[in-house]
Amino acid sequence: MAEEYRPETMCISLGGSIISRRNGINVSYIRKFSRLLKQYSGRYRLIITVGGGYTSRIYIQSSKQFIKNNAVLDDIAIAITRINALIVKDLLSDLDVYPNIVTSLSELRMAASKSRIILMGGLLPGLSTDAVAVLASEVLGSKVIINVSREAYLYDRHPSEKGAKRLERLDHGRLIAIATAYDTREAGSNFLFDLMASKLAKRAGIEIRFVNDNINELRLALENKGYSGSLVKG
Repeated sequence: MAEEYRPETMCISLGGSIISRRNGINVSYIRKFSRLLKQYSGRYRLIITVGGGYTSRIYIQSSKQFIKNNAVLDDIAIAITRINALIVKDLLSDLDVYPNIVTSLSELRMAASKSRIILMGGLLPGLSTDAVAVLASEVLGSKVIINVSREAYLYDRHPSEKGAKRLERLDHGRLIAIATAYDTREAGSNFLFDLMASKLAKRAGIEIRFVNDNINELRLALENKGYSGSLVKG
């Protein structure tokens, strides 16, 4: 009896800055993203986590004027990530996508047994969608996360600082050191891969490939063939 084919699991952490911009939803990118995934949905089981982006930052900045509880602010941000994930899911509707936005790790396990593509936003206050990507990867056995954002490279300090050096390859310890210095962990804040996510990725031994919003770079990262962006490994 032939052994059942089990596709490799891959996680894509789709930054909110890609999906939600000042001028609205980036429909053009999501359509390109959908066309690309059609080519890989048979090869991979895909977990896609979606961030909050511009919409989240606007809501958080406005809400901070009268809401002082950070957990409430985080709940607002989580709701927006799930709305963004719902938009992405709808534009992937002709693929084998799980019908709901997954909101827990137990639901993730069930979804993985039913569909090839799973969409997630935030899970818990204080936990970024990058951290969700790492936890989801650990649960389903993915050893690679592709982080898609407007910036493909990590730097040894904030890129706006004089003398900042681009990092082509680094280990998890170096990533944690950079995140420790620059990740504020405030609601609505943005860091290329936050401290909690960085520590969880080290714990799980998960490789992180960083690419920008050029859809061909995502294709190359899926193939692991000469993409332009930082690599965190080992």
